[in-house]
Amino acid sequence: MPSEVTPEIAEWLTDPAVMEGLNAPQKAMGLDAFRAYVASFDNLKRNLMAILRRPDDVPLGLAVMEVDLRHRLGSLHLIIGDPDNRGRNMAFEASIVLLRHFFRERKLEKVTFQPLARNQAAVAVCERSGLRLEGTLRSHRIDGRTGKRIDQMLYALTLEEYEERAKMAEAAGLTRPFAGPGLPA
Repeated sequence: MPSEVTPEIAEWLTDPAVMEGLNAPQKAMGLDAFRAYVASFDNLKRNLMAILRRPDDVPLGLAVMEVDLRHRLGSLHLIIGDPDNRGRNMAFEASIVLLRHFFRERKLEKVTFQPLARNQAAVAVCERSGLRLEGTLRSHRIDGRTGKRIDQMLYALTLEEYEERAKMAEAAGLTRPFAGPGLPA
């Protein structure tokens, strides 16, 4: 919700590392503009969720999820805004929860991640999460800083692949219980 955007969260968008990952020019959006941006999400087709540290609910990052209801397809973007938590598996941990949300609660059949090829951290999360590289989109985006064309990767996971991996993880004792509002432990 717009009211939940703190100055600290808005400040993430001034961080060059965040803006580089988003392929955005490094200009501050400002608190009011970011709250207006948050208000533009409908939480059905366009979703914005905070990534929170448990048990104190300190914001660590954001997840942006675009959903195509007709094709039951989701696209996910993760932002670890708090610099102290980058490189500490936060994006990987968030991807596990979000994939479960997409497939189990939202009943989607395919999820895609589309990091820029230069975004090594995001590519590593995709590969560690077991997503399949579907292709490299050559010169697909324009660099927000330089104006040059850059490559973008396309990773994906289908419902069938997710279910197969979930069964394997459960059989190997690698799963953890999910708990939260509206979910049984």
